[in-house]
Amino acid sequence: MLLLAGCAAPAPPPAPVSSFNATDTAWVQLMIPMNEQLLPALDSAPPALAEFAAALRASHSAELVHLRQLRDRAGLPDTNLHAGHQMPGLISEADLLAIRTDPTSLAKKLHEHLDQTVKLARSEQEGGTDAATKEFAASVESSRRDQLGKLGHG
Repeated sequence: MLLLAGCAAPAPPPAPVSSFNATDTAWVQLMIPMNEQLLPALDSAPPALAEFAAALRASHSAELVHLRQLRDRAGLPDTNLHAGHQMPGLISEADLLAIRTDPTSLAKKLHEHLDQTVKLARSEQEGGTDAATKEFAASVESSRRDQLGKLGHG
């Protein structure tokens, strides 16, 4: 008996209990491309939006660090599930081309992006279960509302 017991494989460790629900993971997986795909558009900011675009670049880049940490903590893959999608607030390749062609169109896309991410952050706070993700969503919502105020009506 001792010989058989010694040959038995050890029991696998219990799987970690995730505090992330589907809303948390969906929010993280959408907010990363929302922020990433905005950054190249900011390079085309007309002079009147240059300072605002620089501030957005800084805030969105800092958020990306935190979002990627949440993604890693949730055990999510490092893939863009929304590549090629046409969604409100998500800067597509066609949007980027249009902005590069007519930089004055950036203000409207920024307004759409900021407004949509406010809605997404609110949804995360209402439906998510991971406390840190919900807290971060509250911070994003507050930041976006402030940014919308600074941008004015687009």
